[in-house]
Amino acid sequence: FYFQRWRAVMEGDLDAYGDVYPATNQEAEMPVSVFNVVWNPEGKIVYEQVGAVVDRLEGNTQGKAAVFGLLHNAGLKIPASPGDKVFQVLQRLGHLKGDMGRSWSRESDIPKWWVSKSRGADDTEQW
Repeated sequence: FYFQRWRAVMEGDLDAYGDVYPATNQEAEMPVSVFNVVWNPEGKIVYEQVGAVVDRLEGNTQGKAAVFGLLHNAGLKIPASPGDKVFQVLQRLGHLKGDMGRSWSRESDIPKWWVSKSRGADDTEQW
């Protein structure tokens, strides 16, 4: 486990698939987040979990961390969290379209030992 706090200044315009958000030149300060990395016995990283927020009241991104905090600072207010049905649909539409990046690995690239069926914005399972 390790902690990170991202800070960034939006110095260039953001083109979000045709919607342009002009540079704000304002600093984004994300809340401190906990990250973790899992290595296999051969020393290869097999999993990295990106930032669970420690204190959502820190920073100036309304509790959003990582890329969501950066997008928030740019003016792209994504009201999404795990379990958000609209966000789940948008992610899947992006995958179907094929040219908008990926929110999670292709099923064929996920190792057999990975038991979670949750992908992207899906609800998190409780084992």
